[in-house]
Amino acid sequence: MPETIKIVVALLIALRPDDVSWGFHCRPVVNPPELPSSSSPLRVASTTWATSNDGVGIISAGGTAAEEGGGVSSSSSSSSSWSLGRYDARGVALKLRALGADVDASIAAGDAVQDYVLARVARRRIRRFLRERDAMWESGRTAPLLLLPLDRRRDDDDDDVDVRTTSSATAGAASSPGGGGEGSGSPDLDDVLGVMTEYGLTGNDISAVLAHTPGVVMMRARMTEDEALIDATDGERESFSLEETLDRAFVGLLGDTLKLRRYDARKVLRATAGLLTSRGSSSAVQVVRLMIALGSSASSIARDKSSLPTLLRRSPALMFRLVAFLSSAQLRVPLSAIGPILRQRQSAELLDAVAPVGRPPAAPYARDDDDDAAASGTNSTAESEIMAYPKSDSAIRQRRIEESYRTMEGVADALRRSAGIRDFRKILSSHPGVFFLNVTNIHLITHFLRDDVGMTRDDIAKVIQAFPTLLEQDVSRMGKVVEFLISIDVDEADDLPSILRSFPTTLLLDVERDMMPVVSFLRDIGVRNIGRFVTRIPPVLGYSVDDDMRPKWDFLREVCQFDYFEVVRFPAYFSYPLERVIKMRYEYLRDCKGIPIQLARVDDVLRFGDRDFATEIALDDDDGVAYAKFVEERSCSHGGRRKKLK
Repeated sequence: MPETIKIVVALLIALRPDDVSWGFHCRPVVNPPELPSSSSPLRVASTTWATSNDGVGIISAGGTAAEEGGGVSSSSSSSSSWSLGRYDARGVALKLRALGADVDASIAAGDAVQDYVLARVARRRIRRFLRERDAMWESGRTAPLLLLPLDRRRDDDDDDVDVRTTSSATAGAASSPGGGGEGSGSPDLDDVLGVMTEYGLTGNDISAVLAHTPGVVMMRARMTEDEALIDATDGERESFSLEETLDRAFVGLLGDTLKLRRYDARKVLRATAGLLTSRGSSSAVQVVRLMIALGSSASSIARDKSSLPTLLRRSPALMFRLVAFLSSAQLRVPLSAIGPILRQRQSAELLDAVAPVGRPPAAPYARDDDDDAAASGTNSTAESEIMAYPKSDSAIRQRRIEESYRTMEGVADALRRSAGIRDFRKILSSHPGVFFLNVTNIHLITHFLRDDVGMTRDDIAKVIQAFPTLLEQDVSRMGKVVEFLISIDVDEADDLPSILRSFPTTLLLDVERDMMPVVSFLRDIGVRNIGRFVTRIPPVLGYSVDDDMRPKWDFLREVCQFDYFEVVRFPAYFSYPLERVIKMRYEYLRDCKGIPIQLARVDDVLRFGDRDFATEIALDDDDGVAYAKFVEERSCSHGGRRKKLK
């Protein structure tokens, strides 16, 4: 129990030993017998825990709390309203095994439940002690608090009523881990497990839920009559029973709204921490409703089952803040486009930055909904220090969110002012992480496109909207590409801006690895004006010489018996697929129409679509039906064997 030890150590530091004496009394016990199973022995925790009104002790499976130095009396232990023993890891694991859970899954769930309950009880007892200590200091009392049972803590002065009032007000909350809030009433593990099985959950499903959300065992299994009366009168409640959260999240949200199959719904439930808590189920419903209102269909949300558990755990408030930012006057992203943008897997970085998935609602040190310290108005410095762990975690998380928004605002301002971007919808649709790019690099890229390439402000905006990945590139590397294009006689004033505006991916090519081999190949086959050739088909600089260009050239020269003049006259020849288009059409002309392929010019054969080729070049009068059948038969021929052209 490292978390519990941290709290106890923090309490030791915070307390004043000169004013009050206290102690937790415990003793180790003999390991209980191993839990039998059908597959393998089940190892369990070596201790079982229980509490009394005045302390936390370790007891054996059927024993009583330790009695050392009068710290915890046997009478006070036996008068406790309940025992933590029913939430020990062994007992929980046995119940889950009885429901068919795997050994490892039941052990993990049992450990998680025991850790959660112990941490919850320890936290409440520390709070109660600190309140009583503060009241004692105010009244001037010096008697030890934790050495006496509650009914014997009295003082002769008039201020003792404050201590008794505080003690009686919190005794119930401290003596039961389920006192108040979601677990108010008398939580019963068997009832909780019974309700979950009634909804069709298996032992492994329940084990997975308890492993990531152990606080479920502290929930009321079913709605009380008082709660039903509140609902009947349209009252509002913040706490709900497990039966209600199952109806809301498992049946209503996953089944009715998202239309998931029961198997898939159970799978999502196993992977979504906190979904069955009051707050978690309500938040998940709000998130899905928000996404649907923003243009995402329920089917599209349910389709990506791998990211659905993460989406359901996000905060609706943080999601709404992101929507407000994207739809603001500065960005002007239409509401109907925000849902599809956020649903993309590429948007995970953006969502994690401004709407991160936080601590599960029922994690061991999450604050209870019924925070009794806040309700009693206590303002203890020591308590604040002890409970600062979850608070500091939340503060760090909020600080990171604010930093992310400042970064996003800076990038958006740079794109508006430097690049002239007005439509952020296109950028976010293709690159949702654009808001986390380096602002300095954005300025360098826009200045490069304007000063070195010669693009206008409107051209820069269009290029970045169509290809936002350009903003991530190294300016010096792109400068080498521009220098190489100029060196092969590409016109710097007119053709260079046009080429890079239409094909911005050219700037990402490597000069030595990609561009120089292509230029060398073109010169080898007889092309003299490389700059003119590249201007007519800029993507050629990114083609593979060995895999793409050389096989096409060999077919043109050896089979069709054409020379370089054909590719100079029609450079787009290198852009057509060799097997599917070039060979297929020349084979059809020779084998089906009897036309000598040497008489069919390359540009005439390739520049038309399939139907126009059949009617205009092959002179078919069936609107291209025969050629379509020929293509289908050749494409489906097993092994892809085709009669060789000679």
